Amino acid sequence: MSDSTTPPLAAVDPRAAALAVLSKADSTMMQLTQAVTALEKEEQPRVVKIGVSSSATVDLLGIYLRKHGLLNGARIELVAGNYDDPIGDIELFAQAGVEQIVLLPFFDNLLPSFEAQLENLDPSIIDAKEAELRQRYRMVFGKARAVPAIYLGTFHRMGAAADAGGQDAVALVLARFNAALRQEAAAHANIRIIDTEDVVRAVGQGAAFDTRFYFRSKAPYTGVYMNELARRIAANARGFGAHFYKVLALDCDNTLWGGVIGEDLLNGIKLGPYDYPGNIFWRMQQEFAALERQGIVLALVTKNNPADVDEVLQKHPDMVLKEAQLVAKKVNWEDKPSNLRALAKELNVGLDSIVFLDDSSFECEAVRQQLPMVKTVQVPATLSDYPRVVAEIKTLFLAGGISADSKGKTEQYRQRAGTEELKAQFDSQEDYLASLELKVELTRNARASAARISELSQKSNQFNLTTTRYSVAEIEQMMDSDGENKHAVYSLVVGDKFGNAGLTGVAVLRYEGATAFVENFLMSCRVIGRGVETGIWTRIVADAVARGCTELRAEYIPSAKNAQVADFYGRLGMPACEETSEGVRRYAIAAADFAAPANPWIEMTYVE
Repeated sequence: MSDSTTPPLAAVDPRAAALAVLSKADSTMMQLTQAVTALEKEEQPRVVKIGVSSSATVDLLGIYLRKHGLLNGARIELVAGNYDDPIGDIELFAQAGVEQIVLLPFFDNLLPSFEAQLENLDPSIIDAKEAELRQRYRMVFGKARAVPAIYLGTFHRMGAAADAGGQDAVALVLARFNAALRQEAAAHANIRIIDTEDVVRAVGQGAAFDTRFYFRSKAPYTGVYMNELARRIAANARGFGAHFYKVLALDCDNTLWGGVIGEDLLNGIKLGPYDYPGNIFWRMQQEFAALERQGIVLALVTKNNPADVDEVLQKHPDMVLKEAQLVAKKVNWEDKPSNLRALAKELNVGLDSIVFLDDSSFECEAVRQQLPMVKTVQVPATLSDYPRVVAEIKTLFLAGGISADSKGKTEQYRQRAGTEELKAQFDSQEDYLASLELKVELTRNARASAARISELSQKSNQFNLTTTRYSVAEIEQMMDSDGENKHAVYSLVVGDKFGNAGLTGVAVLRYEGATAFVENFLMSCRVIGRGVETGIWTRIVADAVARGCTELRAEYIPSAKNAQVADFYGRLGMPACEETSEGVRRYAIAAADFAAPANPWIEMTYVE
């Protein structure tokens, strides 16, 4: 007799079953391989080619990179480097069209059984080995300058420290060599460090290594280690391009504090640095506040009386998060999906830019069902697990890196709110815009801003004419080509009477003979609608004319999110000359005939 609770085999979704295997921590290698192979036969939205170069045998890493790629909707194509030949591997990867590289130098292989020798080695040998290390990786990093992303593993030890204090010769040399690696990498914006010492700590030293295979074939790592390493690489790659989260939407009761404010009142909720369980909630608020300082936008989405929540924000002595750190509050009795939709509209961001944290399984399931594009995370029932969950949330936001220009986002969103409030006081749009005292600084090839320009290209979706994404290395390469009459990268910084909104727009021009092509134009939605988007083009076209260009061309490539700019080039004064069956619109105009709309309310500064 069959179990009536078990669905018939025909009802099992093979794709869901395969993904479930990938998601399980205890899947066998055979199960994992079968699931990966099955899923890779399906069409994936993204294909990423990754080269792996190591001074140890790391063949096992491939299956785990493919696993985490598939969990993020990407098929990973691997190109294996040669053993301990990173310089040659860079050339091999370039020929293979590799987009990302994993570099894994192995400490114990710097010399045969390096760790065991260190106590007896002459200091001059260690000095020479560090100099060799620096020279080697300086060459590697220089050769790989054009690669969009390099994930560089630090050195780690295999054996335990003989000294109970942990500061034996291995630890001292390891710290020194890691400092050298980090110093050489610091000059290259396309390199992201993966702390492999921390990977070993996370999985446990006993679980990380298998000395049998290390001594037989220089393959030191277990699948447990490789899985965690691949997971961290995927996180640093933001799911291999799957996501770019901007907003953390927080519930209040049993999320920011213990208890229910409407029932337990101000003095009854659990929140404080010393006593359990309030110390856990206090600690988590410290983590959220740190995220806000890094440029992550915080908002409240909670079913509560507004006055009760305001009382906690203003009067609770141990409340870490304050009104000034919250860009928006949806405090009412509406359902959470409706409030998240309203939040996205208010902030002018996509729902897929939001991470939502709530303690209620009912609320989390409602959001998952109605808004699957929102990343929904539930506060764990076992509170001691809460720090681990918040650490994973931090990884979602920060693992890919945050540029300095992205910090202080809360104030920038408040500035935007201030301009909207002011707008209601004027009879005409022109009078309102004039009152803002708008200032725009347009810069060509601002190399110091390459990281921010790349980041803006990765996260901008709505005002993005072609949705082309650029790595830091690609931005720098285009800037360097300016003298060869190939590309120019324009960035704009917008400010008004409420403050500086930072670098919020990018235009990439490609020059071919007498034609200037607009390869892409994108802006943060926080500053559109003020004339900035059209006001910069007179200067950009003048530059093209000075280069000898007589024609300006551009195109709009539709995406799921950029419909609002479908007619942008038409509004700019460029006639359409072609439209494809896929909806791509192409525009062309003689440079002499180009005349952008006048924006007398903008004070423009140009920096070459």
